[in-house]
Amino acid sequence: MRYSYLFLALVLLSCTDDYTVPSHVPSVVKISGDHLFVSYGDGGLIVTELSTDQVVGHIFPVGDMRGIDDFDVVGDLLFVLDARGKNYLASYSIADLSNPELLDGPYSVQGGPFNGISARNGNLVVSGGTRYLEYFQYTSSGKINGSASFGRDRGHPDVLLSDNGQVAFASTDYDLSRKVNDARFGVMALSLGTELQIPTVISQIGIEEAGITDGVTSPVGFPIQTALHGNQLLVAHGGGLTIVDLIEQAALGTSRLIDLGMNGISVQAQNDVAYVIGIAPDPILVKVDISDPANPSITETVSLNIGNNIPTSLALSSTSVFIAAGAAGLVMLDL
Repeated sequence: MRYSYLFLALVLLSCTDDYTVPSHVPSVVKISGDHLFVSYGDGGLIVTELSTDQVVGHIFPVGDMRGIDDFDVVGDLLFVLDARGKNYLASYSIADLSNPELLDGPYSVQGGPFNGISARNGNLVVSGGTRYLEYFQYTSSGKINGSASFGRDRGHPDVLLSDNGQVAFASTDYDLSRKVNDARFGVMALSLGTELQIPTVISQIGIEEAGITDGVTSPVGFPIQTALHGNQLLVAHGGGLTIVDLIEQAALGTSRLIDLGMNGISVQAQNDVAYVIGIAPDPILVKVDISDPANPSITETVSLNIGNNIPTSLALSSTSVFIAAGAAGLVMLDL
């Protein structure tokens, strides 16, 4: 397996906050179309063309924002989240990546100390950490409307919307007084609907060994991270990888835990292979064959060779795995 270590040039701003992950290093990495998007905290968000490795866009924090910590891409719309205490949400047009246009915001949103953002099909959710999960709607022109808050539980450190945007899969701290299957942490499926209203609970599961485990990083790296693969929800967490069957693409059904021999942090999947990064105790990548979700099998374990840095996020192209690896930079491995 070939390694590459990509160090993208940043215009770094001053930083005085003490985060587990320094604010000027890669935090979240995603792929949309032919482009790789990487958030760098107070260094903003950098967009690279996959075919050429050339930087084609750089979005900086605006207004009262102090950084871009998490984001989501929907077509030509980019939604960004500043999660550094006084949180902010904004939208951009990236139809011209060389000249991104601020469309709406920044707006103050709740959150901390762990946060996440997800947008699909006109719905947008900020997970809110130990505060309220906030549900917004957005227009095709990037206008952010709303919001409605959900605050039943102790907190929601991360969130992922279904492909149709109607369901939010929220990583959840149920608190000791509201354990699910005797587990304090797990995942909740929330119905968003088409009207802006308080989300309602569809179903919930508890996941043993999930929670505050090795690999926790702030402000957007809490290790109960999810990915969708067909009719399954994949959950990377401290106990490894849990595969959850989805009922009608919404309700959480039967779940299976795969012991990866590590604390899972983040997961993505393609071509019936799940790629999970984590700590064991050194940073590693584990490949899992999930072609038969009832009988998954580990096919390869790869050392990341990034020292004591904690990997926080990964994205998959047709040929490569891109991993945000803290101060080690952005790591690329051949599939």
